[in-house]
Amino acid sequence: VVSTDADRGLILIRGAVPGSKGAWILVRDAAKVALPANAPKPAAIRAIATNGGAKNDAPATVDAPATEGAE
Repeated sequence: VVSTDADRGLILIRGAVPGSKGAWILVRDAAKVALPANAPKPAAIRAIATNGGAKNDAPATVDAPATEGAE
């Protein structure tokens, strides 16, 4: 990784990368090594971790009471 541009969401990479020049590549976490606890995370994931997940653990939908003859 040469540098990053957070405003445009770019990671500039130099070196041996499979594919043609100017092509898109997929960047993901290593499969063989566990993620360190102090590794930087995207803001959305960080917010969920600090808020303790969902604010309301109740089901998102509420079933209406059944009425006779309603279909």
